[in-house]
Amino acid sequence: MRQAVAADAAEIVHLGALMYKAVGAKPTPQWAAESTRTVRLRLGEDLIGMVIDAPEGGLACCGLVNIGPRLPRPGARSHQVGYVQWVSTAPQHQRKGYAHAIMTALLKETDARGIEVVELHATPMGREIYEELGFFVKSDNIAMTSVRHRPPS
Repeated sequence: MRQAVAADAAEIVHLGALMYKAVGAKPTPQWAAESTRTVRLRLGEDLIGMVIDAPEGGLACCGLVNIGPRLPRPGARSHQVGYVQWVSTAPQHQRKGYAHAIMTALLKETDARGIEVVELHATPMGREIYEELGFFVKSDNIAMTSVRHRPPS
């Protein structure tokens, strides 16, 4: 395992597209091009990436954490939040513990940066891994989402 670099961006986006397809989304070539540029630009800045190289070339697994500012909260020391995205394993490399290893490395990195809150959205397939790593479904409030100004399909 290693930290992702800008040259990994296209492969990270490829694995991200596989994850999105698995949950019913339809990544487009335009999405892939924009995502590749964004990942390449932000890696090592406010985007942490971990990857596992595939023996046959390309990447076997990847995961990213977006680091963002957070308004001060009573009792919190950190004014940053981490949001995990695109934890994805190529089909031929699934069930080898790669996603767990990627998540462990990402959490080690957020811990080193003093980030107290790390959030994610989980698929049913990934939920067990995240729970093993200490993630939980919050019960003290309701997570809500509003998708705004989505272009017609």
